[in-house]
Amino acid sequence: MFNISSRRKYKLSLVLPALLAIGGIVAQAQDLVPVGSIAGGSSVFVFRSSIKAAPRKYVSKTKTRRSSSRRKASARKVNSQYTRLAKANPRRVRSNVVEPNKLPPELRIKTMPKAEVSVIFAGVGEYYVNENDYDKAISFFREAHSLDPKNKKATDGLSEVLALKGNDVLLNDSAQIAQKFFDEALQLNAENSPAYYGLGEVYSALDDDQKAIENYEKALQYDKELTEIYVPLGILYYQRGNPGDIEKADPMLTKAMAISPDNAETQYFLGLIRLGQNRAQEGLTAFTKATSVDPDYTEAYISSGDARMRLGQAAAAEADYTKATTLKPDSFEAWYGLGTSLQEQAKYDDAAKAYKRASQLKNDNSDVFLNLGEVYRQLGKYNDAESNYNLAVLFLERQPNYDKTVAADIYSSIGFVIARQCEINIQRAVPCKWPVAIRALEKAVSLAGTNVDYANLGWAYYNGSTSDLAASREAGKNGRTAEADRLAADARAKLEKAKTNLQRAVDTDPKFVVGPLMNLGMVLTDLGDYAGAAEALKKVTKVEPEWVFAINELGIAYRKQEKYGDAIEQFKLAIKRDDKFAIAYYNLAEAEFRNGNMGNAKKAYQSLIKLKRRDLAGQLELLTSGAITQK
Repeated sequence: MFNISSRRKYKLSLVLPALLAIGGIVAQAQDLVPVGSIAGGSSVFVFRSSIKAAPRKYVSKTKTRRSSSRRKASARKVNSQYTRLAKANPRRVRSNVVEPNKLPPELRIKTMPKAEVSVIFAGVGEYYVNENDYDKAISFFREAHSLDPKNKKATDGLSEVLALKGNDVLLNDSAQIAQKFFDEALQLNAENSPAYYGLGEVYSALDDDQKAIENYEKALQYDKELTEIYVPLGILYYQRGNPGDIEKADPMLTKAMAISPDNAETQYFLGLIRLGQNRAQEGLTAFTKATSVDPDYTEAYISSGDARMRLGQAAAAEADYTKATTLKPDSFEAWYGLGTSLQEQAKYDDAAKAYKRASQLKNDNSDVFLNLGEVYRQLGKYNDAESNYNLAVLFLERQPNYDKTVAADIYSSIGFVIARQCEINIQRAVPCKWPVAIRALEKAVSLAGTNVDYANLGWAYYNGSTSDLAASREAGKNGRTAEADRLAADARAKLEKAKTNLQRAVDTDPKFVVGPLMNLGMVLTDLGDYAGAAEALKKVTKVEPEWVFAINELGIAYRKQEKYGDAIEQFKLAIKRDDKFAIAYYNLAEAEFRNGNMGNAKKAYQSLIKLKRRDLAGQLELLTSGAITQK
């Protein structure tokens, strides 16, 4: 038979950062959190890293696309640059300009040789090119080409003006119509740079990045002075995301910025590259420039916030994200970023509001629910935390090749917040959900299987056993019942599983065993292995001499072996460490009583009275049949 010792409740809210290990080996920093159990003790939950985990940053799975308005602006600039360059240094052999009002009479034109008329019409086409009247230019060049297909000036002129017209059509979002102009232009002249540029824009709008890049590259191949192409081409290189493409994007956008430093889009995408290169300060400089040029550039404010978060400037990031939410209230990225900046500053209530707004905009994102769960945990809203952790892991596991370590951490957090709910539920006489916590931590073990996962699963089994035993006692308070026996058997089975998992945690990673050993010592005490419990707890108190609850547990293990002198020494040490530690006075009084030192027992009893712990004092009176109160 086994007996879970009466430990009494010691209220703990501290976090214990464990930095040392048994045997003098330095271990990775982990946070150990004492959690009150139904038996009145404090078992230890192990966080894989810090209890205040940094918020998970949002990483978009979609490409940062150029907006339609920015593609139009590029088309306008390319047309303008090409026209300006062509006037200064013609890209083709041009016909002599003929003003329309100086055309020969219609009758004469009908009698002239076709080749001569072709030259005249090509000249009129040139006139309309200069006037940027592409429709009339196309009409005259097309007629000139039709009259004399060998008139290369007419052919090249028609090709050029078709490309310029196509780029104009792009400004009206008519990509399919524009493509017809570009295709015809290239049939006439396979080295037509503006036509290749236009096709690049068409394919970019269709998200066919490979064809877009091929056409942009050909545009530059045939006209290296057409530098306005640097921006869209550099952006596409960046969007492909491959290391080699990023290397191409960097110099392309750097050149574009040198040519036009006041181009907000260039600054923005160059900033994204710098951020991707872990050059956050340079990225921030670029984003700041972009927003100064274009104060309504929402994406630049979001990226500026991202850069500031990397630089540890959470308050300044908050301002950037807030601006972005003002400009674009339905931006998931802006609200998510705002939540991370607020969470980093421990503004948990405001962070929760931001994350909730983000979750309304994208209701299947695991990261936003994970961060929301973390925020609610920090706020002590453990039911809300559990709900959001459950959503986080649900959506995470729907992703192919999801990170199993992240999933394991979420399942561990579910177990932890259930324990925190239990601490509250105990006061309300509401059953604890230890079976749910155990299932969550079993899942964590199956996903990661580290010593932390085994330690926490053992911790959950231990607490589940104390809950079962309490239920067994309640079921059998009026006499032995089958239900009481079943619950007692379940409690025993859970204790055995707790021992197995905690021992495995210790054996899996000897670099870090303080937390698991603490819990193992309590389990061994409850299984009746008092000597084994004492050995485990001695190791814990050697490494963590300030852990009063561990010192108390060691005293209990000694008391169970009837080593009252050793037990008394430990209880006194616990009181020395914390003279308000009521349960140590209770245990000291009991040990002194059993050791026959009634005078010392009464002194400990009086300390409880001074601490106003009549509950514990009353139990001592029952234990000693009133002897402790007699003079």
